[in-house]
Amino acid sequence: MTQSHSLLKSANFSNAKAALLKELISGSEKVSGIRPSTPETQEAYLKQIQTLGKDKGRESYYPYLASGLGSGPYVELMDGSVKMDLITGIGINFFGHSHPELISEMINGLGSDVMQGNLQPGYESQELIRAVLSKVGEKSRLKHGWLLCSGTMSNEIALKIIRQKKFPATKIFAFQDCFAGRSTAMQEITDNPKYREGQPTYGEVSYLPFYLPRLGLERSVELTVSHMQWEVDRHPGKFAGLMLEIVQGEGGFNSAPREYYVKLFEAAKKANLAIWADEIQTFGRTEQLFAYQMFGLEEYIDVVTIGKLLQACMTLYTEEFNPRPGLVAGTFSGSSVALKTGRRIVELLTEGGYYGKDGRIAKLSQRFMDHFKRMSEGSCKGIIGECRNIGGMVAFTPYSGTMDDIKKVLFKLFEAGVVAFYCGHGPYLIRLLPPLGVMTEKQVDEACAIIEKVLIASAPEVPTASGASAPVASVVMKGTQS
Repeated sequence: MTQSHSLLKSANFSNAKAALLKELISGSEKVSGIRPSTPETQEAYLKQIQTLGKDKGRESYYPYLASGLGSGPYVELMDGSVKMDLITGIGINFFGHSHPELISEMINGLGSDVMQGNLQPGYESQELIRAVLSKVGEKSRLKHGWLLCSGTMSNEIALKIIRQKKFPATKIFAFQDCFAGRSTAMQEITDNPKYREGQPTYGEVSYLPFYLPRLGLERSVELTVSHMQWEVDRHPGKFAGLMLEIVQGEGGFNSAPREYYVKLFEAAKKANLAIWADEIQTFGRTEQLFAYQMFGLEEYIDVVTIGKLLQACMTLYTEEFNPRPGLVAGTFSGSSVALKTGRRIVELLTEGGYYGKDGRIAKLSQRFMDHFKRMSEGSCKGIIGECRNIGGMVAFTPYSGTMDDIKKVLFKLFEAGVVAFYCGHGPYLIRLLPPLGVMTEKQVDEACAIIEKVLIASAPEVPTASGASAPVASVVMKGTQS
């Protein structure tokens, strides 16, 4: 036994840890329920927010500065207010705030170095990689994993190893409305010209149309595959791989039936393309640990990237795509605390009854949808448009779905104590990535009651394209595709 492990098992350390946890839990329990700031804190808080914006060079989206303490879905801000966090850092804090199990792992990491690197990893790196690889599925060919500090860099590694394997082919297929990151290479894959302002593009990406429910399965497959084949025939030997989010995140929580992916992947394999699944956002959040497992696609995936709720990021790949020395490196692999916590999160997710049709994630996700259906047919008829959900990803379109509509609703929600964000590309949607790892049914009900109240109260203030103050929207409930 090492001195490190002896320390963690010592009575003195255990007693001190128990006392610290007790104090943290006691403090956390006081951050329960939404509450506003007090007048005496507002002036100092606004100065903090303004200073942050000045130092960054632009204002933050929200006047949000967390205190470092929370409880489940509730988070305390520096002005003393408490918000219900339904976006969780755009998907990072799936287990909410100040979770005792995660704090316990953080305490265990107190004796470690702050950061770890790929040259000199700690045992935490090995444990996290092993924990993830042990869950890839029996039919999966994924054998290796590389740790990084960001989802964008995980995707960069995926692109590099695919290009190395498929050299001299370099081109990549991606999908309309996709998001891959904001590095020079990833911003070219990401289908949003606003993110490329002033940046060069290199003609390395061809965009495919994604599945459209209104066209149906056969027509959607035909459009996607025929477009892909046309590009392959037009540029023989130039395309290396196919990158896709099995569930598009920023694009609006778009997904497709399993049969669509199967036909697409079979056509891609026939064209000698590597299949790269971006699961930075979907990992851990659907009805299975990996979204490709939920759709039964294990055998097709060559490379997959994961991150966000894991507290670390990884690129996983098969033996065939194991890169040669020199291609993949990097100083940082993650903080010791994040790596410890990531391993514990995998354990909690796979041992806590979260997955399957009757799992915690599916039930809470459906509870959100039941509320939106009730609202759309009753108090918010004509106010709520399309609603979408797949696991821990829930979204809906208010009013006419313009960005002005979305921003007004988001800021009204923030004032009412709920933090959300947006997705889609017009019509836009209110995006929720709720902390389903800790949320209760009662808290889902509380969140939806606030959303309902805000939508009703804001309706006269949000005009539609026709000028009407309370628009009539066609309601489409778009649930999990399987």
